[in-house]
Amino acid sequence: MTLPATFTTGGLVAPSPFLLAPMEGVSDAGFRRICAEAGAGLGYTEMVRARGVVRRNNSTLALIDTVDAEAPAGVQLLVVNEGELRATFEVLAELAQTTHPHFARIAAVDLNFGCPSKDVITIGAGPAMLKRRAKLRAIFEALADVKRRRVLPSVVSVSAKIRLGLNDAERAHKVYLPVVEMANDTLDHIVVHARHAKQRSRDRPDWSAIGEAKAHSKIPIVGNGDVSTRADALHMHEETGCDGVMVARAAVRDPCCFFALRGEVEPTAVEKLARAEAAFARFAPTRDKHRVFREELLERLRAQVAGRQVEVRIPDNAHLR
Repeated sequence: MTLPATFTTGGLVAPSPFLLAPMEGVSDAGFRRICAEAGAGLGYTEMVRARGVVRRNNSTLALIDTVDAEAPAGVQLLVVNEGELRATFEVLAELAQTTHPHFARIAAVDLNFGCPSKDVITIGAGPAMLKRRAKLRAIFEALADVKRRRVLPSVVSVSAKIRLGLNDAERAHKVYLPVVEMANDTLDHIVVHARHAKQRSRDRPDWSAIGEAKAHSKIPIVGNGDVSTRADALHMHEETGCDGVMVARAAVRDPCCFFALRGEVEPTAVEKLARAEAAFARFAPTRDKHRVFREELLERLRAQVAGRQVEVRIPDNAHLR
């Protein structure tokens, strides 16, 4: 078995089945451009709090940096109820016509039900939402409705990213499967991160849960968890039947990893550095925390050109949304 060459979600046909995960402090326009040129089919902004959008908070709006017309991107939203979701779309649509025209390039919206951060879980959001079925259904239906009514016409794909629950007990009770079944009638795809919220990135993901989700789904399933090489991706696809693969830490280590994931020859260290410098020069960092990662990445690439090794600082689990 081999992964398909493209990934179709709603009205969007991504040019590869490898998706770039939303990562706090990492996933800005420059980084997404490097990954897109390497073969990432679709990338997302880091997690954006819907409440901040509704309040028109400038720091929040700055995270929606869909300024690259050549690399379609999605926005990952953290929402707590359906009213907040609808209000967010109304604000995005208004701003797309006025002060933020690049918002009209938002190709997809992904709902975050996977962030393991304590402050997210405490308000009943993220993976804490998985057992709140009535609330979750209302949010899914609201998302499908705003897409159908073309409140923000550029959005042609709506999805959700989930974990396996809050802890071992919820994983054992398979709280994620009813969510997948609920999504069949409302969303275009589901991303399944094969860990629960208490697990760290060093803990082995349970790929069998991705296979379970696939068996209960009528829409595409994207697997997420410890895919670094093409062999990993093919193994995940063979084991689970997933339709796509989402990549996080491997892209932090090397944004050009998508070449190898697609079975293509990777650029040289000199070429990788040139790609990164060009992308970062074209797209200014969204916030200071993006600047920190950019400088660290460029330092690593320059060290590789010089034949030196520099330690890679991987974001912890709470930053991989």
